[in-house]
Amino acid sequence: MITTSRIRVWDPLVRIFHWSLVAGVAANLFLTEEGGTTHQWIGYGIAGFIGMRIVWGFIGPWSVRWKSFWPTPSRLKQALRPNYTAASSDNITHTTLGAVMMLTLLALLIGLAVTGYMMEETTRFWGVDWVEEIHEVMANALLLLVPLHVIGAIVESIKKHDNLIGSMVHGYRRVQIPPQHMTKHVDDRA
Repeated sequence: MITTSRIRVWDPLVRIFHWSLVAGVAANLFLTEEGGTTHQWIGYGIAGFIGMRIVWGFIGPWSVRWKSFWPTPSRLKQALRPNYTAASSDNITHTTLGAVMMLTLLALLIGLAVTGYMMEETTRFWGVDWVEEIHEVMANALLLLVPLHVIGAIVESIKKHDNLIGSMVHGYRRVQIPPQHMTKHVDDRA
């Protein structure tokens, strides 16, 4: 018998990380002066949060560990099959394609931090056009991918009948789990 359970998926550290990235990226894209001191410090803060998340992905709870959702070749192959539905996936953290999106966004943010540092803190790359162009291309890629990320979360929320954006606020997901997969993470109050 399959039951619907309320499971803690996202711990406070990951939720703070996520919403801090949202705030930092929004501020740097829309509010701060490009290359200004505030822009730089927000960028360094984002880089620090990403460093923390990378480490947490190895030592944190099961649901935030890289191995729990890493898009391996076999997972990608399964996700790209025509008859695959993410709604029927037993992965309660990220779908495989959602993990690809999340890793792409993190890679872009790391690239932005590196190129931003190169442009502002080194004499070798200060004023070098190709570094500035790469930084701008990555920022524009974020402007394209972030709305796709949000749309993907909304679509999956509808498919799974579970508010995925809300889960990044309160940390819980409602999932259907066969009894043999139940873990200590089940909240019996659901």
